[in-house]
Amino acid sequence: MSGPFFRRAAILLAVLAASAAGTPALSGQAGEGMVDDGAFPEVVPFRIGDEAEYSMLLGPVSFGRMYLRVEARDTIRGTPAYRLTMEIKGGVPFYRMDDRTVSWLATAPYRSLRFEEILKQGSYRRHRRWELDHENLTATREDWDEEAGAYRPHRRQRDLPMPPGALDEISYLFLIRTLPLEVGRTYEFNRHFEEDGNPVIVEVLRRERIRVPAGTFETIVVRPIIQTGGLFAEEGEAEVFISDDDRRLVVQIKSRMRSGAVSMYLRDFASGAEDVDR
Repeated sequence: MSGPFFRRAAILLAVLAASAAGTPALSGQAGEGMVDDGAFPEVVPFRIGDEAEYSMLLGPVSFGRMYLRVEARDTIRGTPAYRLTMEIKGGVPFYRMDDRTVSWLATAPYRSLRFEEILKQGSYRRHRRWELDHENLTATREDWDEEAGAYRPHRRQRDLPMPPGALDEISYLFLIRTLPLEVGRTYEFNRHFEEDGNPVIVEVLRRERIRVPAGTFETIVVRPIIQTGGLFAEEGEAEVFISDDDRRLVVQIKSRMRSGAVSMYLRDFASGAEDVDR
C-alpha cells in the first residue's frame, strides 16, 4: 500500500471530504442550465461545532477512524471563513496514518481562502498550505519550515492563476451538501484551484435506505468524479450516500480502486450549538 494511495484516500475521502489539495474558468452545469452561487441556499446545512465520526475499511480490513468537523469561524485576510477539517487516524501493521487537512471556506460568494495539509503516512510526511488570493486570482504554495517554525513560500509555485470562486476538495464536499440533489441531474464545476482537478462532476444516482453504525438513514446517492484520480477517479465509480434531510450528512462512502476497495460508515454525529448562516 503506497503513500500516494492513502493520500488520495485521505484527502478525497468524503467526496471530496466530502470533505482537499492545490486552475481554469468558473462554470457549473446542471442538466440544461448553469449552476453558480445562486444554486446554494442562504442557510447552509451545517453548524459550527458539528463533528461526524466514521469507521474506515480497506477491503475487509478495519483501518481506523475519519472525522469531519466544522471547528470554528476564523478571519483570513479580513474575510470571515468557516474552518472545515478532516482527520484520519489509523493504520495496519507496519503502517500508520495521522492526517489533518483544513479548508477555510468563505461565503457570499462561496470560495476557499486557504487550504492546509499536515500528513503523516508511514514514512511519508507533508506539511504545507495554499493561500488563495481571490482579488488577484492567484494561488501560492507555502511549505512548513521546521527550523524556523513558520511557513515559507515555495520557490516556484507562487502566484499561479486560478479561477474565480476557486475551491479545494473539502470545501467542494460542503458545497455539494447544499445542492438541490435531484435524481438524474449531473453537476459539473470548473472551480478546483489545481488545473488537473477540473472538471469536478457530481452525478445524482438514486435514493436508498441504508443502515450504518449511527442508525438507519434515507439517503441520496451521488457519484463524484475528480480528475486527479484516487478515491473519486472515474474508474473507481465511487458512491457517496448523503442523508435526505435538512442536515445533509455524509452517511457512507464506497469506492473501488486499483489498489482495493475503500469504505467509510458514519458511526456518530454531534451537532454544534450555533446556527450558521451566510
